Amino acid sequence: MNKNFRSLTCLLLCVALCLPMLLCACSGGPYRVTVVDALGNPYTGGVVVQFKQNGQTAGMQVIDENGVAEKDLDGGDYTVELSFTADAENYYYDPTGLELTASKKELTVTLAKAVVGEPETLVVNNEQVEAYNVDAACTYVELTAGKRNYFLFTPTVAGTYEFSVPGSNAVIGYYGAPHYVQSASAAEVVDNKFTVSVSATMIGTGDAGTSTFVVGIDAGENKNCTLAIQRTGDPKRTLEDEPWTIYQKTVELKEYKLPAGAQIKEFDLTAADYKLVLGTDGFYHLNTADGPLVLMRLGKKSQYLDDFKTILEHSGVTRYFFDENGEFVRKESYSECLLEYIEYMDEDNGVYPLTEDLKYIVQQRGEHSGWFDPDESLYLFKDAAGNNIVGINPNNTWLFMCCYING
Repeated sequence: MNKNFRSLTCLLLCVALCLPMLLCACSGGPYRVTVVDALGNPYTGGVVVQFKQNGQTAGMQVIDENGVAEKDLDGGDYTVELSFTADAENYYYDPTGLELTASKKELTVTLAKAVVGEPETLVVNNEQVEAYNVDAACTYVELTAGKRNYFLFTPTVAGTYEFSVPGSNAVIGYYGAPHYVQSASAAEVVDNKFTVSVSATMIGTGDAGTSTFVVGIDAGENKNCTLAIQRTGDPKRTLEDEPWTIYQKTVELKEYKLPAGAQIKEFDLTAADYKLVLGTDGFYHLNTADGPLVLMRLGKKSQYLDDFKTILEHSGVTRYFFDENGEFVRKESYSECLLEYIEYMDEDNGVYPLTEDLKYIVQQRGEHSGWFDPDESLYLFKDAAGNNIVGINPNNTWLFMCCYING
């Protein structure tokens, strides 16, 4: 009797232990789906998760701020499908294998944006290619295997952006701007990623003035991938972001006219040092305070460089200053001052008497640009064959834009 009692007790105990597991396998409960992008970041809205059984919708749930849709359902197998509060054609996900069971009640779905809109045409090595616009997101893109595929990214917010193709061995690179597509990547690519910094000055208003980046993906054997563009932080501060110090003129300007019959003579840059003296009229003269008047070419080309008026029309006249440790100090703009001088110059001859302002400006700009340094690529004093002219006196080089009235 005691032996039978012990056997019955053991049987009841086994049933008590196993019954919850049997009931759990057959029971329902919360089924959980997490929706993320290719970088693992959760989607935060606009996605509806549908739980389907035998082709019928057994339940649906909008994802929360963590990208999670959780639903209490009867026990069983369910197929997961996604729908969207926005246009469904703007998204892509792989629907295969999205199955939930009584023993597997959680899964993760990777979602990406889809490319929409018509492609634009780029000219690459004299050949026309198509390029689709993409956003700062994870975008599913179709690729032409064996070729470089191009995409255009136009930021709307300043910042540092990282570009990658997660989970793919397709090779990404940055190839410049639509008006000039480069043949080699313009960015350092590390671990199949690169970053660019987009300053506020690169963001225009409306559709004008905003920089557009050309992204290239060398497909290899890949027929598709996900192009991930994410803003990782604020833009890196560059010299372009630093404020300009606007150089202000130091003299009152008056309209200048070259005297009738006056002959202009060029400075010989190979000669011994010239002596320039600042006269009481505020202008530099040769040798003495009342000697020949020295002029600056503002509106006519010298034999070495276009006139300052032409330079201003195409860029600007500036200089960056650094300390002995190479640290940035300030940057000066001389364009505004030169424009004032140009307004008062002799238009027929393109000259204005040399002042302290003009001397300072040509010296600063020349030093900044490397005009006077024979070791720099922009060194001005070369012959027709491109060789440095022998015998240039470095103390005279800044006079290349100057001349003086002879006699």
